[in-house]
Order: sequence, then C-alpha cells, then structure tokens
Amino acid sequence: MLPSNNHNSKHRKTYRNPIIYAQELQDEMKREGLTQAELARKLGISRARVNQWLSLLKLPIRETEKVLAMGDNWNRQLVTERQLRTLTNVFVQLSGSYVNVM
Repeated sequence: MLPSNNHNSKHRKTYRNPIIYAQELQDEMKREGLTQAELARKLGISRARVNQWLSLLKLPIRETEKVLAMGDNWNRQLVTERQLRTLTNVFVQLSGSYVNVM
C-alpha cells in the first residue's frame, strides 16, 4: 500500500540557534578528534564555513548566554548567524574591551 498524500499536514520550517549549532559542531570535532577540514568533508561544506560557525563561540560569555537563553528550533529567526558574526568581529577588534552592543 502506498502512503497517503495528506495535504492537510503542513511542514513548518524551524530555525536553529546559531550558538547551539556551533557548540554541536565543536563537540563533534572534539568527540571524534576531527579537524575543521575533516568535519567540513563529513558535513559536505567548506572548511571556511565550519570556521565561520565556530567563530561564533568567540563571543563574550554574557552575550553567548543571552543567545542560549533563546532556546533552539525557533519558528522564526530570532537572531541570525550574520548578526552574531558581526558582534564577534566587534568584540575581537576591541581586544578585550567590553561594550554591550546587543
């Protein structure tokens, strides 16, 4: 018997928390002893892309905690990876100076 095509069930897109996803990538690298290049090959993405995700973990702990408090699997995008990367770049450029920009 073929599965029925139930057109009433709608697939709702969910969005991942970028910090949680970056932590999962880092955990996988540590657990399996992978380099960024090896993880990239495993996931079918570029090493640069893995590096972009992992760079989000350079945010100060206070900012990271704010994003983590938002949870995961959102029904709409609450914060984007691009927004967080911009913040990360600001904090890195300030070389340890803390400015609350979020």
